[in-house]
Amino acid sequence: MAIPVPNLREAKRILAIQPHYDDNDIGAGGALAALAGGGAEVDYLTVTDDLVGVLDATLSDEEATARLRSEQESAGTEIGVKRQYWLGFPDAGDYDHHTLRREIIRHIRMLRPDFLFSVDPWLPYEAHGDHLKTGRAVTEAALLYGFPRLATDPEVDRDYQSHTLIGIALYFTLKPNQIFDISEFRDRKHRAIDAYRAQFTPESIEQLHRGLDFMERAWAEGKAFSHGEALKLLSPAQLHCGLLPVDD
Repeated sequence: MAIPVPNLREAKRILAIQPHYDDNDIGAGGALAALAGGGAEVDYLTVTDDLVGVLDATLSDEEATARLRSEQESAGTEIGVKRQYWLGFPDAGDYDHHTLRREIIRHIRMLRPDFLFSVDPWLPYEAHGDHLKTGRAVTEAALLYGFPRLATDPEVDRDYQSHTLIGIALYFTLKPNQIFDISEFRDRKHRAIDAYRAQFTPESIEQLHRGLDFMERAWAEGKAFSHGEALKLLSPAQLHCGLLPVDD
């Protein structure tokens, strides 16, 4: 019996885990805005402190962090994000896979999402270590979060009651199995992206808009909608050994 592709429209509580403060919105902002607009609770967890990408070298780390958080709050309002969480690992720096995985599992147990979003760590030619580390840690956490002997925080672990993670949606993927209709929410996505000025010049953010619009139209080609986002939807059961057939 094949494992069905998880139904993203059934998501009621989403934890979207991103390497940097803008990845969720660039990669899946339309889908997340649509799901939030449909009543899903959407939380963001950002892995790194994002400081390497800040263009203004005259800002102190504290000033740069305040600006990043302000921009992220503005973007999150457009998408419909309920809560923002930050892990503060060093942007483009050295941090441990198991420590990151533990923190992600801790948030899964604390927030009890039924769907995760994150970057696809198997994207060919992806060179950014933060993306590779985050995607691998998220997918492994989706597989292991329910094992009680895998400890995170004593209080969180003590209060955690087993729940079911229906699926994981990977963006920035070369092998999507769903093109999600974002036509009605595309403007919200692009307004959210406009908030990110600490790491983009006006010229580069305009180029990003043009590139995204091209891809959104291309993904929707031949479909009954004008703009789409490419996602790889997986059940946690598909994340180990590949022994089960997939209804892809």
